[in-house]
Amino acid sequence: MLSEIQTYLERLSDRRTAILKTLNGLDPDALDWKPLATDANSLTVLAVHSLGAERRWLHEVVGGKKVQRDRDAEFRARAQDVTALKAMYTAAAVESEQILSQLSAEDMDATRKLPQGAHTVRWAILHVLEHYCEHLAQMYLTRQLWENRTNRPHEI
Repeated sequence: MLSEIQTYLERLSDRRTAILKTLNGLDPDALDWKPLATDANSLTVLAVHSLGAERRWLHEVVGGKKVQRDRDAEFRARAQDVTALKAMYTAAAVESEQILSQLSAEDMDATRKLPQGAHTVRWAILHVLEHYCEHLAQMYLTRQLWENRTNRPHEI
């Protein structure tokens, strides 16, 4: 396996672990709570959407596997058992590793043509990492706001 791929897999694993740690110990009310009535997402939505993006970009675009993704439904997701989310993340991680571990240096520079433009395989992998980081930061903040919502009700 390319050392570049090994690094990407480690970073992906770190992001997934951090997301699941952020959800750990929360009940459905906390998982579905939004800090604002509009233009904000719950922890459930952010977790489901982030995973949907990984499956789309790594499994479908990079790996060539058909993914049944309903992006709009990701933003309507309601709390699942955290155990179910962990299982979904574990299954996606296994599939992502199988796909990425087979890539060659030439594959990394290969271009995938999509309706929204052409991107290299490397770009797709980095995009997933970037996407996870963006939503993980939102999840950290959302959890902090949830945990402090009764202490400072006028600031939220």
